Amino acid sequence: MKSTSQLMARLPKIGVTRSFSFSNPKAAAAIVVFASFIGMVLGPGITNSYGVFEEEYENRFSNKDTGKGALSPAIAIASVHVSVNYLFTTIAGALCERIGMGLTTFIGGVMLGVGSFAAGFCTEVWQLVLTQGVLAGAGVGTIFIVVSTIPTSWFSKNQGFLIGVVHSGSGVGGLMLAPLTRFLINKYTLMGALKIMGVFLAIGITLVSLGMATKPEELVDQEEEENIDRIPNNDSVSEHKVSTLAKKRMSVRSFGVRDVHSTGGVLRSQEFWYLNIAVMLAEAAFYVVLFFLPVYAIGLGLTSEQGALIAGVANGATIVGRITIGYIADLSGNINMFFITHLLVTLSCFFLWFPAKSFMIMMVFACTFGLFAGSLTPMVPLCSVTLFGQNGLANNVGLLGIGMVLTTSAAPVVARVFYEKLGQNGAGYGTVALFCGGIYFLATLSIFALRMSVSRKPWAKI
Repeated sequence: MKSTSQLMARLPKIGVTRSFSFSNPKAAAAIVVFASFIGMVLGPGITNSYGVFEEEYENRFSNKDTGKGALSPAIAIASVHVSVNYLFTTIAGALCERIGMGLTTFIGGVMLGVGSFAAGFCTEVWQLVLTQGVLAGAGVGTIFIVVSTIPTSWFSKNQGFLIGVVHSGSGVGGLMLAPLTRFLINKYTLMGALKIMGVFLAIGITLVSLGMATKPEELVDQEEEENIDRIPNNDSVSEHKVSTLAKKRMSVRSFGVRDVHSTGGVLRSQEFWYLNIAVMLAEAAFYVVLFFLPVYAIGLGLTSEQGALIAGVANGATIVGRITIGYIADLSGNINMFFITHLLVTLSCFFLWFPAKSFMIMMVFACTFGLFAGSLTPMVPLCSVTLFGQNGLANNVGLLGIGMVLTTSAAPVVARVFYEKLGQNGAGYGTVALFCGGIYFLATLSIFALRMSVSRKPWAKI
């Protein structure tokens, strides 16, 4: 029988980009996770705190640039920001494979910082669309694809929990950066706040980029050899059987359940398209709910303070949800939890949000929604690892961003039309809830199809 080293040469390697040498791998892994968490706080976190800017833009531009019944200019800025964000996850995913994680993160930080700083000089909506919408959105998408995927290269166990911790940073960022932005606006005006935030974000992401290192190849090889060495080494086990067992040992980490090793192979798999449809629908509905919760609450007769509290609770619940659901996913399977959480979100939209008429019911919905819907972002890389392995993870997750560009652009606008055209008699509020519930229902069906295509055994850990 051939030696372990000979067998290793025949097995596909995990694709790694530029890495640093660390004397203490555990300390290095902790640094990567911490840097990724801070990257989430500063990158996607600034997007989650956009509501503060939206209020200012409404006061500044609505009366001047829009007439009665026209769509809010703030929605245009937000829609472009989110759409370009997802577009650049695709571009940055491919970029990671070519120039490395650290440099890609640095480029994202420059775009985010320059976009925010330049917005501080803008006096027209179209200028803000180009700066805070396009340039800053591109920066956030570039940062996100790195910090959301790189921690999985360092851990073969407890990936769900660790990715949940990292992704909770976007919720923490929303809670921290929103009051910070409000303070800066009150003290230095809107334009001054944008300039200060631009410098702050550029410096912060530059420091984060220093910690964006993939696991050194020698450590990956060592881990794979240890996995193979655990397989019984005797004449009764054939070389082919050893290779098969080795792949099973490392299936989630290196190969995935579909054992594909190229972008073309990923795109040709039906599992990718099931995952793509689910993510593009669920992500669009997620932002519609977050953007409309305060407005929806006020439309029900609640105060603006209560509406802000409901939105804050929903954001806060995503922090708990991402960590908790990630931990449970380690025990029950990533795709299984992806399906369960979105089934519960669908039911909450129909049976909690739609009939809600009181502050208490809206708070219950906000908690339920944040807890389960917030798990979407960590579930995406985790499900991608389950399906296609660690190899090329950033590129594989980035491919999902193309579809999200379309849905995240269209969904908020469609929901806004429902709200503004039907909202005068109260019907618009219920229509938005049903609209989001319907989108989540379609996403859940796609996740169910994904689960069945991988395994039809109901209790399989997938």
